Amino acid sequence: MDIKITARHFELTDALRDYAQKEVFTLKKYFDHLIRGHMILSVEKHRQAVELVIHVWGTDLASRAESDDMYSAIDEVVEKMERRIKRYKAKLRNHKQNSKVEEQLAPEE
Repeated sequence: MDIKITARHFELTDALRDYAQKEVFTLKKYFDHLIRGHMILSVEKHRQAVELVIHVWGTDLASRAESDDMYSAIDEVVEKMERRIKRYKAKLRNHKQNSKVEEQLAPEE
């Protein structure tokens, strides 16, 4: 998975970049078909905001978190994305199962 990290209104340190990449790569264990991601880290007065957009098969999943600490904001946005990925994966699985049931219930001609 390709990850792009953008910092707004502050200088991005190597430690923060490495931490963000490591956290986003943990999402790979929930869904194998993550194509690319874009994380935007921004500082607005006293709050740190993180936005994460991940492109998967045919759609984009997005989550946003704010906190007083950048590291906790990254943790929170990754947790939100984890829930979103699980929900999307269940939706795909359910849709696939429903199509199989419809095939079985269809009258034979």
